[in-house]
Amino acid sequence: MQDATTTLQALAAQQPSGLAETIRHEIAVANANYAFRQAARQEQLRVYELAGYASVESSVMALLPPNVQAGLEDYIAALHSLYILAGIDQYYLVNVHFNHAYTDAEPLSALRSYYNEAARRYGIDPSYLASINYIESNFGRVKDTSSAGAQGPMQFLPSTWTQYGQGGDIHNAHDAIQAAARYLVRNGAPYNMRNAIFQYNHDYDYVDSVESFARAYRTDPGWLDRMYYWNSFG
Repeated sequence: MQDATTTLQALAAQQPSGLAETIRHEIAVANANYAFRQAARQEQLRVYELAGYASVESSVMALLPPNVQAGLEDYIAALHSLYILAGIDQYYLVNVHFNHAYTDAEPLSALRSYYNEAARRYGIDPSYLASINYIESNFGRVKDTSSAGAQGPMQFLPSTWTQYGQGGDIHNAHDAIQAAARYLVRNGAPYNMRNAIFQYNHDYDYVDSVESFARAYRTDPGWLDRMYYWNSFG
């Protein structure tokens, strides 16, 4: 992942001239982007392995350099909260499934702009909105209606959407993220985020997971760049 990132940075600094150089440059960028996506997926496998065994986690964490450790404990804590929420108590049984095309979500640059817009308008830290967006729909890649009838990338019930959607499209990422911010503010955000998140899903394991992922994003913003490709292929 570091190699792919370094390559992408070097390519971004280049200014190819002529058709042949431009084509070679575009191919090189595409290859580097693919390498980054694949590296992010390999990282997900390693993180899940750490989350599956407490003894492995404690042994490995002590050996990692600080820049790799940053946010990792929060990520593992977030996964544990999701496991508990799902009724799983044997963490090593959880496997990664790369079953969503990465292109089924809007580009991360667009999602970031939506999180930041909501932050400016409603005062919600973008990390919370990104965390909820991931947990609820893998950044919009999960299109199914939930068993409770929730829909869209931020999983709103139609009745709740009527109150907070302001006439938008429940399946539109921009509209849904802004509506989620309004809903959180209505329930105490940004001053009481735990209560606001609890109203989003009445389970404190859910709250803990949202807060842990959000804390990791704030500790190292690069986590969001990489986690955007978790559970995806292509």
